[in-house]
Amino acid sequence: MIEHHQGYTTIKRYGWNSFRPAGKHPFKMIYNARAVKYDLIQQFESSTGIILPSGVKSNLCTQSVPFLGRELAVMKLQIKENRK
Repeated sequence: MIEHHQGYTTIKRYGWNSFRPAGKHPFKMIYNARAVKYDLIQQFESSTGIILPSGVKSNLCTQSVPFLGRELAVMKLQIKENRK
C-alpha cells in the first residue's frame, strides 16, 4: 500500500543544538514492494495506452524491481518502434 502524506520532511538548524521543521513537502509511505510494482505497471499502462492482462500483471509483480523496470522500458521502446 502506498499512502500520500503532507508532512515535515526537511529541518532547519536554529541555534547551536536545536532543529525545527522547515516546511511541509509531499512524500509517500510505502508498506510493501508489490504496491510499488503495481504502481509502476499502472504508470506504464497509462503512458502507453495499453491494458495488460491480469496474468501478465501478476507475472510482472513477481519480478525484482530492477528487472521489472528494464522489462517495461524494453516493452515501451518496442511499442514506439512498431507505431512508426
